[in-house]
Amino acid sequence: MSGKLIVVLLDGVGASLFAHYRHRLPHLHHLAQEGCLVQRLGADANANSMPARAGMLTGVNASRHGIYANNLWNGQHFPPACAEDLCAPTLAELARRQGKTVASVGFGMVGADDCDWYLSPWWEDGCRRAKALERPDMHALSGAAESLTRVAANDHRLLQQAWQLLERHQPDLLLLELNSPDYCQHILGDDRELVAWSLELVDAQLGSLLTRLRESGLADQYRLAIVSDHGHAPVQTALVIEHIIPGANAHCDGGLLFVAYRSAAELDDIGSKLLAHGVTRLDGSQYLPAAHTGQLAVFVAPSHTSFEPAAKHTGNAAVARPKYVSTHGMGPNHAEDERIAIFAGPGVPARHIPWADSLSVTPTLARLLGITYQFAENTHVDAVL
Repeated sequence: MSGKLIVVLLDGVGASLFAHYRHRLPHLHHLAQEGCLVQRLGADANANSMPARAGMLTGVNASRHGIYANNLWNGQHFPPACAEDLCAPTLAELARRQGKTVASVGFGMVGADDCDWYLSPWWEDGCRRAKALERPDMHALSGAAESLTRVAANDHRLLQQAWQLLERHQPDLLLLELNSPDYCQHILGDDRELVAWSLELVDAQLGSLLTRLRESGLADQYRLAIVSDHGHAPVQTALVIEHIIPGANAHCDGGLLFVAYRSAAELDDIGSKLLAHGVTRLDGSQYLPAAHTGQLAVFVAPSHTSFEPAAKHTGNAAVARPKYVSTHGMGPNHAEDERIAIFAGPGVPARHIPWADSLSVTPTLARLLGITYQFAENTHVDAVL
């Protein structure tokens, strides 16, 4: 099985959410019915944006690819994770090595050097970095409800950019992100009709791409992979970390917290203060590269609770109403962190798979694209096709 491949990341579309609203999503429903649907794709150890993208692009876990959180400890603070932090080759890199042309339109954790055409994620730096593409004007976000319209407009512009690439250059691999569902759930996740609207919107956007592929005669050349990075879970309480462990170097990652420490005594003190709020420590070996296991500790919040920085809140309260009413990265084996994957197109069999390991995405994408992919340490995780 080989050919050209379009990978569309639907940010924040969890397995439960898709199952509930699938009847309102005609294009996704059709692809799932005619192709291969993974009904529940297992969550990465840290089911947050950057770790999940790194996992699906490399096919190895965070101890190998190095992206254990959205922000990474550098010995002084936690700057945002980026493609340059990856410690394993990505699908884009492997494809280009094997003679494929690669385009990445706003897809996180993909490096420009591994692409023929490249546009940085709009949520990362407003698409200021581009390669062989014109930089589109993107809308800045304010965190208010009206920003959902701006997110949708940004998605539309990226979709237009992707179509122009397909029409003019037919890259062998095209990577694209659509982010409206994730943003909507974070800000307005308690309004189910708005959440449904965000899903219907990306379904319609995807439908326009499918129509253009058919009308241009390109549909027979491309297979499709529709994947998500994580799901969402409702949040009722926010723990404001600076007011619980003042002076500590910490990074809030949804329901997970990463804390740097210098001694066992300091770690014990941090753990005691967090435990008073129902926070428990996790086994760092599941989350961290070996080099960080003696520097960072990983904690998980209690049910329906997340960690938020003081910058999102006024006052000095340790417990507050959450700014994000829904989030992800809720801890080990959390069902709401599971997501979907759909593979469709020429030669893809109709199949429904109840559950699959998250690391199965990469070998599946490689097989659809017709490139060689194998990591010795993950030979137990195979493609789903």
